[in-house]
Amino acid sequence: MSLGDVYSNNIQKTSIGMSGIAGSMPATRERDPKSVELENNVFSQMQHAVVPPVDLEEKEPEPVINIQPVGLEQAMKELLNDDE
Repeated sequence: MSLGDVYSNNIQKTSIGMSGIAGSMPATRERDPKSVELENNVFSQMQHAVVPPVDLEEKEPEPVINIQPVGLEQAMKELLNDDE
């Protein structure tokens, strides 16, 4: 049994058929499942490196800041009263 036989027995092939340049659909190509698995593993490891997982329990709650809209006259009065 040659290496080509082992490969052809382990890989599911899809025929290219009449699609491609002459057809409206692009030609499909077979992909090695091992290379697809490797691609997915590398992608997931890169995602973990870029975006580290965040534990919601360890995250401190953000303080609530109470902001109230103030008119110009009220703001001027408060600023003048703070100088005293």
